[in-house]
Amino acid sequence: MTEAAALEWARVTGPEGLDLLRRYFGGDQTAAPGMTAIINAAEAGQYDADYAGNPDLERIHVTTSCHLMVMALLNRLNGLSAAQFYKDDALRFVRTNCLVQRMLGFERLTLGWPVYGFGAEILGQTMIYPTDQAPGSDPGVPLLSDENWRDMPAYDPDHHVAGAVRENLQHMGRLSGIEPVAHLPAPYSLAAEIFGQEPLIGALALEPEFVRELLDLIVTRVLTPWCDDLVSNVPDVWLELSDASGSPMFVGPENFLKYVVDPVRRLIEENQWGHRVFAANYRGDLPAGAPTRGRRKKRPAAVSPISFDLLLQAKKLCCPNFLMRLEADAAPLDDYVQAAIELGMPLYLGIGAVRLDRNSIPDLAAAKIELHDTAKERAEFIKQVSDVLQDQGRPRASLPWPGDLYIEDTNAETSFELIGAVLDGAKLTGTRPDTP
Repeated sequence: MTEAAALEWARVTGPEGLDLLRRYFGGDQTAAPGMTAIINAAEAGQYDADYAGNPDLERIHVTTSCHLMVMALLNRLNGLSAAQFYKDDALRFVRTNCLVQRMLGFERLTLGWPVYGFGAEILGQTMIYPTDQAPGSDPGVPLLSDENWRDMPAYDPDHHVAGAVRENLQHMGRLSGIEPVAHLPAPYSLAAEIFGQEPLIGALALEPEFVRELLDLIVTRVLTPWCDDLVSNVPDVWLELSDASGSPMFVGPENFLKYVVDPVRRLIEENQWGHRVFAANYRGDLPAGAPTRGRRKKRPAAVSPISFDLLLQAKKLCCPNFLMRLEADAAPLDDYVQAAIELGMPLYLGIGAVRLDRNSIPDLAAAKIELHDTAKERAEFIKQVSDVLQDQGRPRASLPWPGDLYIEDTNAETSFELIGAVLDGAKLTGTRPDTP
């Protein structure tokens, strides 16, 4: 693809553009001029009218967050550091994320960022910003301790990260044509970032009431004013709380139900914007009697006394609009289909990032077939739920949540061939029923 041809949107988002992106990430420097021309055109706003496209709302779509891939691309092309990429220019950040998603073949756009790191950084946590990796809290210098946690800083709307998040959402709403989704750390995961993962796990066992007080303080002092600020500046925003650290598979089902769920419910129930809050990335739907999975492999496995139905109800409390099953969830897909139908909720399904990691795939041809069939099967499950809800007069929403099929992460090591296999498999599923 020549530099002049590279600027044509139809070719940028067609096979030539995808091949150029694949070649560049594969180390072919002859692809650099074409990629540079495309990035420069995007940064100049040449494709602003094209990103939204016209996705068919009746089809089952695949989505993913690809900010890690875009960061690697701009670092290799232009020497842009992670700090510059994430914080210096929100419009560039949104444009390039939309561009790469469309080049990969995704029709429904999403936008992510280092959700846990950003939440900690706003409060003054010491951060580590590698040149070409996502930032994270410095585990050796936690912001909070047993002695100072009551002095936790409050949310500061004037912090440069807070400003970047607001601008990301405003630009995303304008360029994507969808209601933007703010990715915020849930109370437990934010506590883990600023207090430390291991100390917090220990406190759950030894000082559970301290954990409850700490999470309540985070809700009051940080997340409620943060959400207030976002809703004031981006009225149509959705507020997603990411809580991988608070998942049942990490803290255990009982701790999840006792301490993790309630702070999220406070945000949903006590605020006018609460109906736009959801936490969907809880992993570990262990049925009663199944061995729990701790962080440390040497720790003896406990037995979960919590039923699958009870965990599903907790998921519904934290995510009232849809039911999500991630790759790490253990219950059969059939159980999720039945639960979604009984609860009257749309079903979204995740595909684990490691399944698309080119460094983890011994047989690419076999992996392509497997992922193609997985995507087709899961898209059919999603459509099955959609059809039942439609017959009951409850059509599936087409809002910018992490549906329908969600590739749980995409980065520079993700195989382009396997992304294509997922997209192709999902396309084989029929369209959704017509909505009234």
